Formats: sequence, structure tokens, C-alpha cells
Amino acid sequence: MSRFAIPCTPGHPALAYLDQLPRAALRADGPVARKSARRSQERGSAAPLRPRTESAAGPSARSAYHRVVRSPLLDAGWRAHVARTPPLASVLLCPPDHFAVIDVKNAFMAGHVGRVDRDRAARQWLTLRDAYLAEGVAVHVLPPAPGREDMVFTANPALVVPREEGGADVVLSHMRHPSRQLEVAHVSSWLLAHGLPARELPTDAGHLEGHGDVLVVPGRRLLLGGHGGRSELPALLAAAALADAPLVPLPLVGDVFYHLDTCLALLDEDTLLLHSPAFRPEARERLALLFPRLIEADAVEAREHLACNAHALPARAGQPTAVLLPAQARRTAERLLREGFRPVPVDVDEFHKSGGSVFCLRLALPALPAA
Repeated sequence: MSRFAIPCTPGHPALAYLDQLPRAALRADGPVARKSARRSQERGSAAPLRPRTESAAGPSARSAYHRVVRSPLLDAGWRAHVARTPPLASVLLCPPDHFAVIDVKNAFMAGHVGRVDRDRAARQWLTLRDAYLAEGVAVHVLPPAPGREDMVFTANPALVVPREEGGADVVLSHMRHPSRQLEVAHVSSWLLAHGLPARELPTDAGHLEGHGDVLVVPGRRLLLGGHGGRSELPALLAAAALADAPLVPLPLVGDVFYHLDTCLALLDEDTLLLHSPAFRPEARERLALLFPRLIEADAVEAREHLACNAHALPARAGQPTAVLLPAQARRTAERLLREGFRPVPVDVDEFHKSGGSVFCLRLALPALPAA
């Protein structure tokens, strides 16, 4: 197959999921349509969506999603028509003052309930912070709060999608586990105070776990969305519509690798680091079509040390791209080095007890106004 359609383009099997999207998200007077109308006025583009007589679950809902996401067929030439965006300039980290493993939400947590060494976690968190600062990345600190033991994983409570003109669109997550749901309001308040107001999914949109399952292609307004583990495809579609960004769905096997960011890292707009057994065949086919260079992580390191939970920093002129990755993923680091990247090992394995590593521990942000 030489090309495939982003969700809700005619003929794609994901159309079956469109009927499950909440009516409030896609109706002609709902948030998606209102955002389309506002952006149309701001940009002087085509006329905004207008009400039609069909039900919200029928043709008009499909038409609404076509118009808002504006999803052309994607093939190997997608770069010619997907917008460029400025690099995200900073990261948001949360100190592990309250970090703990209180239950087993994923395979990595088994055997670690009540066994976190918080002092060691604090030292490793400082090492990660210092690694970002050494690479010239601005670090913002989210104040920790009791009752939010996993909020150290700032990648999950919100989805941040860079805009072409700078800034970002933000969509809040619907976390699957009750013990993580308190994080969302805390992160939302911080983002709002720093000039990044967030949109909310309709309450019945399903589960969405931020950048755990939605990765932004570096320098492009294109989303890769993993489903089959924590996040659900209807929620991914609704979030993409609210962010006004095209989405490539990637079905996961969803066993050990419960989030997309545990089995895939975007290194640049052409290159992926991945653990391919974590993906269903159609997802592997899509990735091979869209990205010319796929680097396979060491399989043992992917499963035991979260080798793919890595963060590629914005490229600097004349220098290889720095990739922060778990220090234990040595063979994977060697592969990155051979491919022309500069691996930056960071030891954060105390957080591996909860199923997260470097990428999970940060939320990438645009440049923020001075406080």
C-alpha cells in the first residue's frame, strides 16, 4: 500500500469510530466548529462550518471533522503539505517529593509497590534537570502536591501541540486511573498561569493520556497517536480536532508497552527510534511509509530499561542531535551514535519502577513569557 488516510478520510476503517465521538465535540455549534470558525476569521480562510440537517453522528459530523482537521492523504511526500512549527524551547519538570508506587498500573510496576527510594529519585531528578540545563534547554518547575504520586511524569496530564506562528494549543487529558486524575487540574492551572490556556475533551470522549500516547513530529504540526493500551481512538480523534492538527493512528499490541512513548521516540522529522514488536502490523506499515529511517532499539533494553522513552532535543546548526535516554540502554545508545546522533545517557531508573523514564518525566513547552 503506497498511501493511507488519516482518520475520518473516506475509506479508512477509523471511520467506524467516528460514530462514537461525543456529539458535543463534533456538532455544528460545538467546540470544534467554533474553533474552526474563529480560525477561519483570523486567517481569512474558507467559510466556517455551518449547521446541517443530518444528525451529529451522521454525515455532518464526518464533514465537520474533515473540515477542522483538514487531513489530506499522507504518503512519503507528506512533508510538502504539513505545516512547519518552531521547536519547543523548554521543559516542565515536577520534583518527586511525593513520588511513590501505590498500585500496579502497568507491567513495569509489578513488585515495586512501596519500594521507591525517594532520596535516590530526588538525586536522579536533579541529574535530569541538570542534563537539560547543560544542553541549553530552559527548565520550568511544577510545584509538587500530595496525593499526586505520579505527577512527576509531566508528559501525561496535557497534550501540547506547537502552532505555526509560535505558542501552542493545549488539550487536557482524561487519565484512565483515578489516582492520576487529580494531576490534570494542577497542570492546567500552571499552564494557564504561564499563558497556555487549555481545552477540555467532552466528558464522554474516552481516555487520553497526553504525550504518553500522542507524539508530535519535531518541527511539524503532525501527531502520531497510539491506541490499544491506555488511550482510546475516539479520544485521540477528538483531541486532534480540538488542536486542529492531523493525526496518524498507531494501534499498539498494548501489553508491556502501555503507552506509545514506551516503544517509540521521534528523533527528527525523518527518523524514529522504536521497538517494532510493540506495534500491530498496520502501524508498522504506516511508520515505514512516513519515515525513511527507523532505528530499532535493543529489544532487551526496550523491555527492561525503557530504551525508547527518550527525548531528542531541537537540532543545533552544525551539531548532531542530542538524545537524552536511559543510562542503562547502552546498546541502543551505540546504535544512535552510529546513526549520527549524540546520545546523552541519564540515570533515572528509580522512576522505571513506575513505568516511566526520560520522556515521561518532562513536558515540552514553547517559549513562555517572562514571569
